[in-house]
Amino acid sequence: MAGEVIDRWSGQILEPVDGLAYIGRNPADSPNVLIATGDSGHGLTHGTIAGMMFASMISGKKHPYEALYDPRRMTLRSLPQFAKESWVTAKHYADWVRPADVESEDDIAAGEGATLLSAGRRLAVYRDAMGKCHRFSASCRHLGGVVHWNAAEMTWDCPCHGARYDREGRVVNGPAKDDLERIEEVPLTPALASPR
Repeated sequence: MAGEVIDRWSGQILEPVDGLAYIGRNPADSPNVLIATGDSGHGLTHGTIAGMMFASMISGKKHPYEALYDPRRMTLRSLPQFAKESWVTAKHYADWVRPADVESEDDIAAGEGATLLSAGRRLAVYRDAMGKCHRFSASCRHLGGVVHWNAAEMTWDCPCHGARYDREGRVVNGPAKDDLERIEEVPLTPALASPR
């Protein structure tokens, strides 16, 4: 009754371990870098709070919410959840020793992506509608997790910290800042290499 679906939208909801956004001075930067993140779907509310806080902080005044939303905070109540999430993230690094999705580029259908191993290197390969393969290192440019093909979004996603790349390896969501490393050709394994 509503008609044909012509577009879709999706996004990630970042959920801090204690349920509150991180608003304030970014711990990894100089004191004049302020951040507002981890909205848990409450961006309008947190955007207003961030605006009030940042106005005070920039003008050198202490805001009453600074300690509550401090990005460096760690509460005893949130420690078990923080430890659990850290373990889940760490487990994803084991993807480097797991089997690849496919054995060969020939196993990847048009419009799909998959990881494969070539000459000891893990690649992320997308085959476009014309049959051309686009190859990248499967190493996320943030902290080196293995990216996975997300067929619903047609993106390469890193399960470690949420970085996402489009099908052609361009970063679309941080914390990664750089595109996936492009690989021009699949390196041959020594057994398949032609003798000189």
